[in-house]
Amino acid sequence: MSKIIKIFFSPSQTTRKVVEQLASNFDGDGETYDLLNFNSEKEFEREDIAIVGMPVFAGRIPKSGRERLSKMKGENTKAIAIANYGNAHVTDALLELVTLLKENNFDVIAAATTVSHHSIFDGVAVGRPDSSDIEKINEFALKCLEKIESNESLTSQIPGNEEYTPYKQLPFEISCDEGICSFCYDCVSICPEKAIPDDDPISTNLNLCSRCTACINICPEDARSFSGDAFETKKPAFEKANSERKEPEFYL
Repeated sequence: MSKIIKIFFSPSQTTRKVVEQLASNFDGDGETYDLLNFNSEKEFEREDIAIVGMPVFAGRIPKSGRERLSKMKGENTKAIAIANYGNAHVTDALLELVTLLKENNFDVIAAATTVSHHSIFDGVAVGRPDSSDIEKINEFALKCLEKIESNESLTSQIPGNEEYTPYKQLPFEISCDEGICSFCYDCVSICPEKAIPDDDPISTNLNLCSRCTACINICPEDARSFSGDAFETKKPAFEKANSERKEPEFYL
């Protein structure tokens, strides 16, 4: 029986939610690889089915997520690629993910862009994925099952530019309220960039930080947050510009 392999890089846990929702439509034993924690070489078998989810960071899949996924190889293993974004722009992220999987010997049978609550600007796509999104994801899963049974690969053209948009370092500051920090060090252990010193969870090296939000999401005291003039200036303009609902898109 096929194993259902769930692979995701999900600092705010929304991409994980989409991958798990899609995977819930498949029968078979499962394995989970959370790329925030898993950073090793791994090979999958021909009979496996991999559901691979990445968030979109300024039109790309995250650099750390890409580096960790690059260590995973298939054996013509069937894969479904998901680029999950916050109702703004996908740009080249889905094309980048599909291309990387193919280069690593995965047989991509289908791909999707899905929408979730924006991880930085919390006024965008509130409550997504919602019931409508989940219904569409489940319908997509059924079509993926049909493609697996017919042994067909992805034929749809994936939008994007093969010369991917350059990685961008967002100018936003991340602050930690020392008065409510419990010094649990969860943020230190979860940070994929090692941007938070082992002995000082209050500090963040903004030159290393990718603004992925993992430290903000995991903090049990809500002590960490975006701050600074650049963030406060951008937030209302971004939320207004991206207020119109975008829908998931599916490629078979």
